[in-house]
Amino acid sequence: MISLQSESAISEKATLSELKNRIRELENLETELKATQALLEDEIQWRRMLVEESRDPIVILDEKGKVVEANQRFAQMLGFTMDEVRNLYAWDWDALLSKEQILKLIKEVNHHGALFETVHRRKNGALLDIQLSNNGGVYRGRKLIFCICRDITWKKRADKEREALINQLQESLSEIKTLRGILPLCSFCKKIRDDKGNWEQVDIYIDKHSQADITHSVCPECLKKHYPEEFEYILSHQKKE
Repeated sequence: MISLQSESAISEKATLSELKNRIRELENLETELKATQALLEDEIQWRRMLVEESRDPIVILDEKGKVVEANQRFAQMLGFTMDEVRNLYAWDWDALLSKEQILKLIKEVNHHGALFETVHRRKNGALLDIQLSNNGGVYRGRKLIFCICRDITWKKRADKEREALINQLQESLSEIKTLRGILPLCSFCKKIRDDKGNWEQVDIYIDKHSQADITHSVCPECLKKHYPEEFEYILSHQKKE
C-alpha cells in the first residue's frame, strides 16, 4: 500500500516534477482506497447473504459459549428478541447438553466441524429437536464457533408416527396371515391347535389372534338338539306370526 509522505517531503520551492509526483501518489492512494472500500462492501454483502438473509437459524459463539452474533431466524426460532439473544450463553437454550459438555465441545471443535442432534428450549419453555452443524475458527485472535441450527421437530415427529404406523400394519398383517392360514381343528371337540402345540377353544383362539369380538349364541340345529322344548316353542310362535 502506498503511504502518504509528510508535508516536509515537499519543499517550499517544490519543482513542477515534484508536484506531479505528489499528485500521482494521491491519485494512486485514492484508487487504492476505493478498491479497499469496494472489498469491504463485498464482504458486508457476503456476510449478509450468509448470516442475516440465511433461511437457517445461525448463531456465532465465542470460546466461553457466549453469543457473539446471531441472525433474526435464530432469535425467532427461540422466541427471543435480538437484544436478548446477544446476552445469552449456549446453555441458556440447550436443553440436552450441560454447561460443561458445551464448553468441552467448543474446545474440541475445529475447522472440520461437527454434526449432531440436540434439543433447544424456547423462551416459553417449548422444546425443539435440532440438527446442529458447527465449525470452529480463529478470527482476530480469538476462537469463534459458527453454528447452523436446523429445526427438525416436524421430521422427528413424522418419523415416530411413521414407525408407529409400520408397527401397526405389521401387527395387522401378522393377524391376517394367522387367520388366513390352515388351522388345525379337532374333528370332535372343535378346538384349534396354536403354533406352540396348545389346543384352545375356537373363541379363545380368535380372541387372541384377531381384533374380532366374540359373542356366544345357539344355532337352530343345536337349539333343536339340546333344547327341544324351547325350539318347539319358538317354532310355534313364529308360525303364529
